[in-house]
Amino acid sequence: MKIFEIDPGLFVWSTITFLILVGLLYKFAFNPLMKLQRARQDEIRQAIHDAERLRDEAQELLANYRQQLAEARQEAEAIVERARKAGEASRAEILAEARRQADAALAKAREQIERDTKLALQRIREEAADLTIAATEKVARSSLSLEDQLRLIKQTIDEMDLSKVSEN
Repeated sequence: MKIFEIDPGLFVWSTITFLILVGLLYKFAFNPLMKLQRARQDEIRQAIHDAERLRDEAQELLANYRQQLAEARQEAEAIVERARKAGEASRAEILAEARRQADAALAKAREQIERDTKLALQRIREEAADLTIAATEKVARSSLSLEDQLRLIKQTIDEMDLSKVSEN
């Protein structure tokens, strides 16, 4: 019965064809896909690094504004002390001026802190949105069904110019 006999010539050619196919898949499919994956990973790492840097900058700004607030308080206290030393006659007037200046400085500092905090939060939200979009895109790329993957592989193989391989 010839069904179970092994033809050495057919076996050799089948092995050669298989090895050529594996080599072509490695060269034209596997390596480019790995390069794309590495590039995307690098982009995500950079986006995370940028988000962390923005967060650190926002924390630094917050610390600076807290320091400015403390300095404004110290300045207000100095004004109050000078007003007390100036005399009892003008004490009420000088104290009112000092409080007005302190409140104005505090209000200005609070407004500046609020503006910068909103700006920093907006930047963080934008980075988070970019990261979310990137993650969604990556998930969408990796969630192809088996049929879609097989169709894409077949399409890639069909598009390859195999005549160039046979000439070599």
